[in-house]
Amino acid sequence: MNSVSIKQTTSILLICLLWGVCLHTAKAQDITNAQIEQLKKEMYHQFNVDDFEGLRKTVKQLKEECASVGDYKTYYKAWGNEIIKIKAHIGRPQAMKEINALRDFAIQHDHKFGLYTATYTTAYILGQINDRQGAKVNYLKAADYLKRYFPDESTAPIYVSLSSLTLSEKKDTTAIRFAEVALKDPQITPTHRYMARCCICIAWGWIGNVEKFDEAYAKLKAIKAPPKEHARTLTVEIFRAHLHGQHDEAIKLAHQFKSRQNYLLYVYKTYEWAGDYKKTFYAFKDYRWYLDSVNNRDLRQQAQLYHSELDVARAENESKELRLANKRLKLEHMAHELENERLEVEAAKLKLQNTNIELSNAAIKLKNDSFQQQTQHAKLNEIKSRMEAQQQSEHAHHILIVAASIIALITIAYLLFFLYRRHRQMKRLESMNAQLQTAYDQLEKTTTAKERIESELRIARDIQMSMLPQVFPHRSDFQLYARMTPAKAVGGDLYDFFLQDNLLYLCIGDVSGKGVPASMFMSVAVKLFRTFALEGYSPVEVATRMNESLAADNENGMFVTMFIATVDLKTGRMNYCNAGHNPPLLDGEFMTVEPNAPLGLWQELEFVEEHQNSIKGRCLFLYTDGITEAENEHKDQYGEDRMQELLKKNLHRSAHQTIDSIHESVSQFVGKAEPSDDITKLCLKLI
Repeated sequence: MNSVSIKQTTSILLICLLWGVCLHTAKAQDITNAQIEQLKKEMYHQFNVDDFEGLRKTVKQLKEECASVGDYKTYYKAWGNEIIKIKAHIGRPQAMKEINALRDFAIQHDHKFGLYTATYTTAYILGQINDRQGAKVNYLKAADYLKRYFPDESTAPIYVSLSSLTLSEKKDTTAIRFAEVALKDPQITPTHRYMARCCICIAWGWIGNVEKFDEAYAKLKAIKAPPKEHARTLTVEIFRAHLHGQHDEAIKLAHQFKSRQNYLLYVYKTYEWAGDYKKTFYAFKDYRWYLDSVNNRDLRQQAQLYHSELDVARAENESKELRLANKRLKLEHMAHELENERLEVEAAKLKLQNTNIELSNAAIKLKNDSFQQQTQHAKLNEIKSRMEAQQQSEHAHHILIVAASIIALITIAYLLFFLYRRHRQMKRLESMNAQLQTAYDQLEKTTTAKERIESELRIARDIQMSMLPQVFPHRSDFQLYARMTPAKAVGGDLYDFFLQDNLLYLCIGDVSGKGVPASMFMSVAVKLFRTFALEGYSPVEVATRMNESLAADNENGMFVTMFIATVDLKTGRMNYCNAGHNPPLLDGEFMTVEPNAPLGLWQELEFVEEHQNSIKGRCLFLYTDGITEAENEHKDQYGEDRMQELLKKNLHRSAHQTIDSIHESVSQFVGKAEPSDDITKLCLKLI
């Protein structure tokens, strides 16, 4: 066989070997994908039947399989489902810990879908605990993640959730808008399509528009109802019966609710719609009693959680006090030991002096004894020759030298040992003195920390309030007045305005969170607004530039919702940009504004600017959600309806009187309850 044949044979064998390896790899990949699909089916089944322990085991296996093949979308979806069930079975704190772990893992591995899952799950849990504002912000943030990084993923579930949230706040037109956005998604599932149609029907039902409801109801009936949407379907049918005067049928439908709260709500509402106020009274009484019992139960659970946290904090403080007391006792003991060692050193010095004196006496005595001995020997041995006497004298002198040498060596050795011991004792004494001084300094800092913090908070409040305009213009062509009341020592709300020729710049905002971090973020936002506005930028340009500045290096994830506007005092034209803030009221009616994202969340966001042709002779009212969400001692909220009604009554009054009227109304409503959020309002009346 020649060399050419050998090469051809070798090539054929290598090709066959590679083909076999590829077939084996593809077969293994198919097996893994099949296992993942089977685990996904098991996970969704356990999620629907609420098998918590089985779900956790399945999610663990599914995450391992997905990580092995790099399917991180399924990985994070499984983890998110587990977190939702952890919140239901273990509690919110453990669920939030899992969300933080998921977010840290996603950041560490640079997984955008993981960050989306963490944001979406956070929004879901906040919605479950009635933190609607936080839930809406996180849902919008999650939708933006999908649009930017995963356009092939459906955003319909997010907008359906936003529609449900706004329905619970009685913001019916906003709920319809969110549901219509979900329906425009080409990848929407039949279940979410049905849910969106239900939200639209319920919203028109609350509004009371029979024609719009019937139109939406006809589109809903063209879709098959999912089994899990029984409650939502019942709600739609109740509104259908109500709008067509079939109140007995509505009562029968209300009895089919599994939730007692929904049953009591729609029974009392049906009696009210039917005009039977006696039954309405008793049904409403049962409904309020049930809500109060549920709220009391939730409050008790929350109080128990707070008490346990307080007990832990109290135990930690007691432990710190005990450790401080032990350190104080140790320092006192060390000081006592230092005093004893100092006395021992002085005693050793005296002992050494006495020893030196004794050695000197011994040397003198030795000399005397030697002299007496020589004298006696001389007397006794007079007959001996001078040579023997000389030898004895030399021998005695030699003995004296040896003895003196030994005594000198002993003295030097003792002095060296004493100096070494004294050096060590001095070093030890200096170290103990330094430790004692450090402990005393720490104790002094601890006792003065509280007073310094309180003083700094007072100064921070004065600085913050000085940044907001306190002097308002007195002009014949417009009236302007604003007021901010922080819930804590310092707050996160803001407002600002200034005139540039005939153009009036104004804004109002609400920073996420409260306290000192929110006040610092607020001061930066006020400075940025004035800086960009003074450059003559339009509202949308001001919002865009502020967002770029605030989002840069924003590791804490803080943001601010703002309404920015310019008003031409001659023509009355108002250009404005709403960055995630509450819609303003014009002559007591809510304006329809574009739901842009808040400022500071992400860079490179695009904002939409809108305008009103003229607001001359009209009243513009801007506010933060601290007014509508202000709670009294019974946990009832002030609400948009009460604010809107009061504004309509004050349309003929001045801007200053309107703001004072709103402030007094909210204060009387809250009463002795602790303020839950900053309250800010601004009124402009263009004459």
